[in-house]
Amino acid sequence: MANVEVMAIERRTFLAGAISAASLAALAACTPPKPVPPTATVTTTPTPPSLVPRPASFLRSAWATDPYSLGSFSMTPVGATPADRAALRDTVASRVFFAGEATSSEFPGTVIGADASGTAVADRVAALARPDDRIAVIGAGMAGATAARALADSGFDVVVIEARDRVGGRIDTREGGDWPFPVELGAASVSGDTLDQLLRTNAVGTISLDATRETRTLDGVVVPPSTVGPNAVTTAVDWARAQPTDTSLASALSASGASALSTAPAPDGVSPSDELTHYLETAIASEYGANSFRLSAGYGLDRAGLAAGGSLVVGGLESVIESALDDLDVLLSSIVIRIAYDDDGVSLRLGTGESLSVDRVVVTVPIGVLQAGTIEFDPALPEATTTSIEALGMGTLEQLWLRFDEPFWSTDATVLSVVDETSEIAEWINLLPATGQPILVGLTAAEDVPVTLKQSDDEFIEAALRTLVPFVDESLSTATPSPTPTIVP
Repeated sequence: MANVEVMAIERRTFLAGAISAASLAALAACTPPKPVPPTATVTTTPTPPSLVPRPASFLRSAWATDPYSLGSFSMTPVGATPADRAALRDTVASRVFFAGEATSSEFPGTVIGADASGTAVADRVAALARPDDRIAVIGAGMAGATAARALADSGFDVVVIEARDRVGGRIDTREGGDWPFPVELGAASVSGDTLDQLLRTNAVGTISLDATRETRTLDGVVVPPSTVGPNAVTTAVDWARAQPTDTSLASALSASGASALSTAPAPDGVSPSDELTHYLETAIASEYGANSFRLSAGYGLDRAGLAAGGSLVVGGLESVIESALDDLDVLLSSIVIRIAYDDDGVSLRLGTGESLSVDRVVVTVPIGVLQAGTIEFDPALPEATTTSIEALGMGTLEQLWLRFDEPFWSTDATVLSVVDETSEIAEWINLLPATGQPILVGLTAAEDVPVTLKQSDDEFIEAALRTLVPFVDESLSTATPSPTPTIVP
């Protein structure tokens, strides 16, 4: 497939005429001044809707505005292909190597993809480096830590350079306060056997999550399970992959006829067209951090998601990074602004004005940071590399963790959502069944992210609580409000 223009059509106009949806889910989940930590400070107590108590504690992420991530994870927009991820893996002049989840063709946008890319890049470096080479790894996230550990174990002199004042990258573990287990504000779910041994070695606990879903109307009526959304998307993708040029998922839904659904409401008030719209705005948006107008129909739906099975980390994923970097030379709060390379080696310029000379460099910063041009390359990167960087995209997905003193909901479903186009919470992950703790994790995705990031804590929490009204079990509700929310420092 070749590139093709994205349909220039208003999102609401398109959805009103043809689209809708049901819900799967996913738990996410990687310069200038020092970033504000992806969490928030409580100022005043929001007034929640009747019957929905105030949360006792909350945590909130802000990856889209973090200058060292500029998004949550990579995604494949219209016009990009898996070949772009492969091209990004190509070594530049035997000196510059790229790694990170954005370079993973098999598991893009995931912890397992980042880990696998770290192992793969270490092998590529080792195949070209001399035994006495000094290797710099830029970025202390999962990919950087994995690569640094493997290279150090192979006998190379390794230095890790991290812009933040902590290790972990887009893995951000918050512990302490009155949370019953460590909260992962970044990558929070893992799947596959590859990481199992690594998690066990570091005593990182996980809990199994299923993909049981429950969708309700604003009146609290449970919408029967439906395959309308998934089936329509499957039809659109099959159609798109048979075309000579790539197109957006929105365009494919329209051109294939998959979005030509009835607008007649069922007894619950939800039509097949509504179901497709809901599916796109919940399952698809929260899985890829992008809407259907931005996603490639042919290549964009490349993440497995919670529906394929997964585990939520509750034992502190950041400890895996800390363990891998133990005894290595790690420079924190050190921003790399320039990478100069030639036949003799690599020179790194830091934001402080200092320089560092090494023989090879592994770059693991997120694709959003590369696109922002935060790091200058001298000479400029090859056209194939820059084209790949420009083609790929960053999805935006933010989390709002709420802990309540007592549950006010009784459903055992894991993924909760409401048929409401105005909601800024795409889905809620219900952790009560798996953990016994009254904790809900709200996911805000795609174009709703910049809206919510402009809201104060009070405004956002109040808006979020209103989306939970349809799930209130009045037999569990009390008239006494919960204490003012507190936050882990």
